[in-house]
Amino acid sequence: MAEHPKVLIIEDDASIARAVELELGHAGFEVTRAGDGLSGLAASDGALDLIILDLMLPGMDGLDVARQIRARGNAVPILMLTARGDVDDVVRGFDVGADDYVRKPFEIAELMGRIRALLRRSSAEPTPDQTTFRASGVEVDIDRRQATVNDASLSLTAKEFDLLAYLVANAGRVVSRDEILESVWAGQHSTDSNVIEVFVCHLRSKIGDQDNQIIQTIRGIGYFFARG
Repeated sequence: MAEHPKVLIIEDDASIARAVELELGHAGFEVTRAGDGLSGLAASDGALDLIILDLMLPGMDGLDVARQIRARGNAVPILMLTARGDVDDVVRGFDVGADDYVRKPFEIAELMGRIRALLRRSSAEPTPDQTTFRASGVEVDIDRRQATVNDASLSLTAKEFDLLAYLVANAGRVVSRDEILESVWAGQHSTDSNVIEVFVCHLRSKIGDQDNQIIQTIRGIGYFFARG
């Protein structure tokens, strides 16, 4: 990561975009702004450390922008801004490649905290304990960020992989919702959020766990990934 991280803000609300730009500028960031999806997508081709992307944009919405950025092989962290309250919209954002989200209206301190956390994660060096884990026919290679089920490759979003890797690495023991939220989502959701359930449902479908015997729900506590 550069000494002065480069951030692209794609936001059609000029007052929000300007406030974030000023705060980032004061913190030493180099900031570029775009006011619609198409110009934001064009600007995303440059060397960037982070993209702040509004979900509701004129011309091309944020989901399509994120989808096309990822389709081009660009792995730059994407922080999504959304005024929508439906968790399904957030999940769709993760599905197309967003790394985190902040709901509007937001406190600037919260936004800056999320930005710094994403930049830390994206610049972190691999640690020695990263390895390959296997349970119930599912194998995850954390170093290469690849997953298979019965040796067939799985197509997973970034967050789906993170959750599956955590569950497989902890196979054979019950992991609490708090542990999952802290380890996979860095504590960004409250314990009464149903974001885990939504992602577990996606994973069960992708690994063929129709009877919920591989990823077992432990009511009131969390989840258990069977060793197989």
